[in-house]
Amino acid sequence: MFFTLAVSAGSPERCAALAERAALADPGLMPVPGPAATVWRSADRCAALLRWGQPDEGQPGQPGAGADGGPPVTASRAGTIWAEPSRAEGTGGGAAVRARTSVTRVDPVYLATVPGAAVLADRATWAAWTAGRLDDHDPRHLCALLNPGFPLGAATPFAGVTALAPSTEVRLAGGRAVTGPAGPAGPSGRPAGGPAGVLDGAKDVAAALVAVVAPLRGAGRPVELSLTGGKDSRLIAAALVAAGVPVTGRTHGFADHPDVTVAAEVARRLGIEHQVRTPAAPGQQVDVLGRIRATVLVADGMLSAFENVGRPAPAASAPGSPLPLTAGGHGGELLRGGYAETAGRISGRGRLRGALSPARRAARSAELLRRLTTRHLDLVHRGPAAGYLASLTPWAASLARHPLPALDDFYLVNRAGRWSAAARQAYLLRERLVQPLFDDRVVLAARAVPLADRVSGALSAAVLAELSPVLAGVALAGKAVPAAGTPAPFDWRRQYGSAVASFLRGYILDTGADGGLFDVVSRPAAERLLDGQQPDRACVWALATLACLVSGDYRRARESTPRLPVG
Repeated sequence: MFFTLAVSAGSPERCAALAERAALADPGLMPVPGPAATVWRSADRCAALLRWGQPDEGQPGQPGAGADGGPPVTASRAGTIWAEPSRAEGTGGGAAVRARTSVTRVDPVYLATVPGAAVLADRATWAAWTAGRLDDHDPRHLCALLNPGFPLGAATPFAGVTALAPSTEVRLAGGRAVTGPAGPAGPSGRPAGGPAGVLDGAKDVAAALVAVVAPLRGAGRPVELSLTGGKDSRLIAAALVAAGVPVTGRTHGFADHPDVTVAAEVARRLGIEHQVRTPAAPGQQVDVLGRIRATVLVADGMLSAFENVGRPAPAASAPGSPLPLTAGGHGGELLRGGYAETAGRISGRGRLRGALSPARRAARSAELLRRLTTRHLDLVHRGPAAGYLASLTPWAASLARHPLPALDDFYLVNRAGRWSAAARQAYLLRERLVQPLFDDRVVLAARAVPLADRVSGALSAAVLAELSPVLAGVALAGKAVPAAGTPAPFDWRRQYGSAVASFLRGYILDTGADGGLFDVVSRPAAERLLDGQQPDRACVWALATLACLVSGDYRRARESTPRLPVG
């Protein structure tokens, strides 16, 4: 895997200074081995493209010009940042760098502007280092990580470094950035044309899924599919089988868990191999500090250590040792209206299709957004909280006019575009991850179907029937009910004991104070949260992550740290 950074400046000297700073980035900031290499420079020396890391086998990319006019190079992992040499470059002008984001922007692009120059990168931390803003943290991001648990809108952990919006293209030339809509969809992600009926929409979505995974037939080895008992991974399994792609299903859980038993039935009906991985049990020891540091590093400061996003790559992959090829059902909520599905659900009696009054629908939608975005705002000082709430104003206004469509869009722009983007970047360090449900063709086909048909579940069911009728009768997995005398499922993140609780309290209060966390978070409120049994443990993990981020402790993510008992 590698990351890409582009510089455009008003003078060769300014460009050279920024490119040199980018090349000398602290290796502790980057989750893959370096060093950086300059892979392209414009003839006028006012633009440059750098790469950190090495390509993986079979890695997709966008071709660009080679350094100093040499052979083409692959510009970034997802082809989101590339060089655009001018036809008149030999006569001294016009060279630029470009970037684009998809409808879901799961392959993110970050922009930083500095006097006389602009920086583009697919790694926010690298952009912040280059722009000199690594220690200038954005309070809006800290508030978001404590509340929804992921960034919102364009905010990143670093003030002055912004995430490009969905379906956006940017061109850097002469040190200036010009942005505009990209591709077949505008910034909202909605395709042109009228709505499609659910049956036609299901055919379009199914065809798009098969088209997305069909190239994997030439991968040379089976795709490892994360197969659960839910709705979405079985769609991907069916699409892979329909496309003739070899696939092995893998499920994480104990043998009697519904996820395991239902996934086994899905695999049996599709005729694919199924493997089960058993989770850890009480009594284990875990590397809590290593997990916190690694999460900040690999997720670019965007996710909490409550999430399992893995560790930094220890070294470059050896030749002939390609990364595993994996797939999953990530993004399936986009077929069902995102958060609109939650607000439109009628408890115990099916789903919304005109059953709720407009006033009731608006009230439920507003309450959902409030709970999602402000549940821990009492931890934050008044000033940062006000700035964070102001950033939510456009969503509140949209919600007042069109409640469920606004929640649908909120999911696409934020949950998919920010949480999933950070998680995807972390996963890509250790595997070649394929996420068909995030592909523009699939998302646009789904969003052409009326929202009521998505929220009701009709579209998902119709797509599954289109891909694999034999799965139509396989029930969805519910929550496991332990048999008499058997222990309940153990989740150490929520059920850790006194050793982990004591460590997290000390780490947050000491490291957070060193890094300025309590300029944003109320220390007395944090101390109350950390006292006793720490009932809100997801919030404790978020605080520990923020302490690590603002203090810069994540630069030590490759150091060995002691393990703690979780029981």
